[in-house]
Amino acid sequence: MNEDIEIIQECLNGNQLAYKKLYEKYIAYCYGICNRYAVHSNDMKDVVQVIFTQVFHSLKNYDTQKAAFKTWFTHVCINNILSYKRKAERRKYDQHFDDLNGLENHFSDNPIEENIDKQYILSIIQQMPEKYQLVFNLFVIDGYSHDEIAKELNITSASSRVTLNRARGWVKKTFVNLLNA
Repeated sequence: MNEDIEIIQECLNGNQLAYKKLYEKYIAYCYGICNRYAVHSNDMKDVVQVIFTQVFHSLKNYDTQKAAFKTWFTHVCINNILSYKRKAERRKYDQHFDDLNGLENHFSDNPIEENIDKQYILSIIQQMPEKYQLVFNLFVIDGYSHDEIAKELNITSASSRVTLNRARGWVKKTFVNLLNA
């Protein structure tokens, strides 16, 4: 039995120390995902708290046969972040803002290139317009399909493809400008 499953079983048995152990094991990973999806620093602690509350309440629904815990945890994080972003967007709209236009961690365990700093790449991606950033992260980093992205963001699959192409163009243009600077 792997360590995560043992900890989860202890949590389900009501062991408070197991909850703490699970939290400590995944807190940095959770902050990394929030950071990658550009959760505003003022809201970061609240979003992380909501995520862990959701995780702890949903542990009984986690199925070891369907996915590794880290994969399930990642989906819970992303779903909560997207929910936070939808609520934030609605708040902006309700407050009559007209201008709504706006990778530790989770890039991969394999190095992209030894001479490229992942934090630097993450900082570039965070400068991307928010809609591009969401689709780019969901498709390129997290492996969602265009149909899944469309469902999550309440857009069409075609819009997801177009937004991804624009995001890729933005990345290309940004890196060319940086190289020429």
